[in-house]
Amino acid sequence: MKRLPLRANMALLAAATTAAAIVAASVLAWVATKHTLREQVDASLGQRLFRVTAVQDGTTVTRLNVSPEAICTPPPPDLVLDDAAPDMQLVRADGTGCASTDPDHVIEATAAEREVAQGERGSVLRDATTADGTHVRTLTYPYGEGYAVRVSRSLEEVDTAMRELTLILGLVAGLGVLLAAGAGTVVARIVVRPVDRLTEAAEHVADTEDLDVRIDASGRDEIARLSTAFNAMTERLAGSRRRQRQLIADSSHELRTPLTSLRTNIEWLMRSEDRGRPLGPKQRRQIEQAVLGQVDELSALIGELGALARDEPVREHVPVELDQVVLRAVDRAQRRDPARRFDLRIEPWLVRGDPAALERAVLNLLDNALKFTDGPIAVSLLSGQVAVYDTGSGLSGVDQGNAFERFWRAPAARELPGSGLGLAIVADTVGQHHGTVFFTDAPGGGSRVGFGIPSLTELSADATETHTAGF
Repeated sequence: MKRLPLRANMALLAAATTAAAIVAASVLAWVATKHTLREQVDASLGQRLFRVTAVQDGTTVTRLNVSPEAICTPPPPDLVLDDAAPDMQLVRADGTGCASTDPDHVIEATAAEREVAQGERGSVLRDATTADGTHVRTLTYPYGEGYAVRVSRSLEEVDTAMRELTLILGLVAGLGVLLAAGAGTVVARIVVRPVDRLTEAAEHVADTEDLDVRIDASGRDEIARLSTAFNAMTERLAGSRRRQRQLIADSSHELRTPLTSLRTNIEWLMRSEDRGRPLGPKQRRQIEQAVLGQVDELSALIGELGALARDEPVREHVPVELDQVVLRAVDRAQRRDPARRFDLRIEPWLVRGDPAALERAVLNLLDNALKFTDGPIAVSLLSGQVAVYDTGSGLSGVDQGNAFERFWRAPAARELPGSGLGLAIVADTVGQHHGTVFFTDAPGGGSRVGFGIPSLTELSADATETHTAGF
């Protein structure tokens, strides 16, 4: 079954809701009006029963002194019943009855009314239909032993009023439903219009892969939040694409050098064999070691490229004790260089992140220090800043700004092993953890390299402020 568009669903929902409200209000109004009119009729019946009196010989006689059978006899000139008389009937204990006026007004007695005449029931109030088909409301009340008197009032006026009210309420409800449908359509168009823009933008991105599309995200409603999230998504995807392209370009450039050297050495070996002038054992050994070194360099470069290509965190961020992460990284670095001394100054610091990625970032800092200095290495974690101090030659101010770029290597480090990706990986990891990196001169000479990450408390406070500002 084909589903209706969102706009049509919203219009139908608005129309149905409004129609239900109008119908419910109309039904309540109809019921309340009918109840009120019926109460008025019932009250008038009670008043009419109380006014059953007769005038005989010029003297007013109470209804208890009026003979029951006199009710069935047309009044003579000296016996005139009041205005209730034309609607008054006598009910006998056997169920028979009579009326003092038009026989067509006689109403057949029910079992309950016979019980009233027999003295077994107090009174009966009900709807009835006269012999001529008139819809009436009747009240039957005991009137002496073996008799009951029934007074009635026509409900034609009430029925006519209710029919007119039904027609009016029906017309109003129908008009209200039409207006609700129209209003629902207009409202649906207004509400869905931003969604249409989002849909068009998403379809444009899907068709053209153009990630520079932006949507107006003004306001504080859910559509504005969705627009903001869409803009953030496309911006992040565009940044990821730019980084991937840059990574591919840089990788092709950096891979070219070791591959060229590897090809040159292999061709040298092949040419020496083809010309019948094989290399001596010492030269052959040197070339073989060079080839192995270049293969190792390629393996390390490919491994670092793989780590750097993971643009998104692969694990869910969890609370992490950064001080324990630093201690584990130092322990791994110590195993790589058992003779090296590490001076530690560590204080507790709780963050939210990926412990494995953070440990790799700290280890890259330590590897960088091990490469450029032979002396002791100081490691500190103070106020959320991880700093590694070495006693090497350091870098100039311009070079310090380039230290975290991919494949960048200082002139003095071109002959040393490495790919220029270690600090770039640190920068990417720290960026994923809402932190910043730094490269400065150490107070006693050398370099101070590291990063700072906000604590778990600071991140929670920032998230709360952002959520409050957004709403």
